[in-house]
Amino acid sequence: MDKRTSLNYEMISAWCGPLFVLIFVMSFGVLGHNLPGPVSPTLSPAEIGAHYVRNLSDLRLGWVISLVFISLYLPWSAQISEHMRHIEKHSRVMTYLQLITGALTVFVVSFGMLCWAVACFRPERDPAIIQTLHDIGWESLELQWAITTVQMFAMALVGLADKRETPLFPRWVCFLSIWCGLSFVPASLTLYFKTGPFAWNGLVGFYIPYAAWLVWCLVASYFMIKDIRRRMSKADIQAG
Repeated sequence: MDKRTSLNYEMISAWCGPLFVLIFVMSFGVLGHNLPGPVSPTLSPAEIGAHYVRNLSDLRLGWVISLVFISLYLPWSAQISEHMRHIEKHSRVMTYLQLITGALTVFVVSFGMLCWAVACFRPERDPAIIQTLHDIGWESLELQWAITTVQMFAMALVGLADKRETPLFPRWVCFLSIWCGLSFVPASLTLYFKTGPFAWNGLVGFYIPYAAWLVWCLVASYFMIKDIRRRMSKADIQAG
């Protein structure tokens, strides 16, 4: 494979990040009825069951789309590791760690959405079972935050160690990555609270960490695309 083709693949992978964010907001947020906010954890089994019956068409479509296009996060995470590989000149522990945790993030999020999709499969079933699947889906996403936090930290640490003349990320992006990873920590409290800011539909349990994740993805994508364009221009000059 020639250099230009490789760079084209890198560019496609980097653009998977913004595309993932767009589709995630539409499928998980709008079709999944999680925007402007998820249903409350305080709802009874009958109310949760009614929510699924009432919004069945949207929910089914939303989870099908989400489960397909969450895969965009895989090439995007692989592209981060490709960038990191050029920075880590000796041991590439952080590069591999970022790649592994990026893949595990897809698994964790997919499992949660799969639970919601299964709840849509037989909406006539016992509402208590639907509520159980609904709860497992949410807590799958909320309680396993550490995986994505490790991904963000690995990227940030390598970015801060980038001493090249033109570093991949400005230092503020690396610190943003660390902050975004730390914003997930309170999600563990969703196991204890069904109301207030720490519930899975609250400010700290939902709005801040999910917004931080998507903003981080967009910001990182911008600088990845910028770096690839710079290398493309350099390759064109050398080829000319």
